[in-house]
Amino acid sequence: MKATFLQLETFYWIARLGSFHAAARHLRLTQPTVSARIRELEASLSIDLFDRINQRAEITAAGRDILAKTKQILRLTDDLERTLDQREPMRGLLRFGAVESVALMALPELLSRLTESFPELRVELTVDVGTLLSRKLNARQLDLAIATDPEPNDLVVAKKIGSIELGWIASPRLSLPKRELEPADLKSLQIITNPEPSTLHTIIMDWFGRAGLEPEHVSACNSHALMSQLVCAGHAIAVLPVKTLRSELQSEKLKVLATRPRIASRPLFICQARDDASAGTDTIIRVAREVLWQSGLVVPP
Repeated sequence: MKATFLQLETFYWIARLGSFHAAARHLRLTQPTVSARIRELEASLSIDLFDRINQRAEITAAGRDILAKTKQILRLTDDLERTLDQREPMRGLLRFGAVESVALMALPELLSRLTESFPELRVELTVDVGTLLSRKLNARQLDLAIATDPEPNDLVVAKKIGSIELGWIASPRLSLPKRELEPADLKSLQIITNPEPSTLHTIIMDWFGRAGLEPEHVSACNSHALMSQLVCAGHAIAVLPVKTLRSELQSEKLKVLATRPRIASRPLFICQARDDASAGTDTIIRVAREVLWQSGLVVPP
């Protein structure tokens, strides 16, 4: 029996990620399927490729020799796929993730542009906080993600596309001092933010923490739209992307509080698996960057 490409690919990812479980998750396979492929590959080569130690898969000396040749095969295959990508448009399923501010401000235009450029492309959307999007991308549950605070590793590349202006937002009806507000002025107010481990939650806790304080009333909500409505009604204050609230700020339903220290702008990244790079994904990244800049949500770097 000859070794197959799928067996070699599975072997490569186990060696790279260090366990059968991680490789199964990366390849979107069941662990029994991964184990079966390696048993078949070891039988065809008449060698042991791994020593199973606890939850880790330690590659053997013979396995390292096979791994070097496997890398060459996969590299040649990647070169062939890139050549085909340059000739054919993207098609199939794109699992795309975005933080809510991007979804509110830019996704309709972005999807229209992608449909125009790639009519055979199907897009599966995930809207979530940046930290969780990054983790889903790292677990190969997403193909592309626009997120704050990515967690790139040697398998994922993150490209900065600009920054998002953030600020403390409140209803003008709240009785607040007419001066720059400090953490001590806001710590006893009702605050609403995304649940942990979101970027906004981290920003708020750090803002108070640097002053040696902790906010007394923090509630969690997973929707920016609902958070802004609650702030409009005077139920709470929040840190939110300022540009997503243009109409409410212009109509004076909301206001941006002057604070000391200010809430710093947050960088925004578009992230993808390093081995998924292609002419098609480069086009998607370029279009996404243009749409986000034109929306006004993202300030170019």
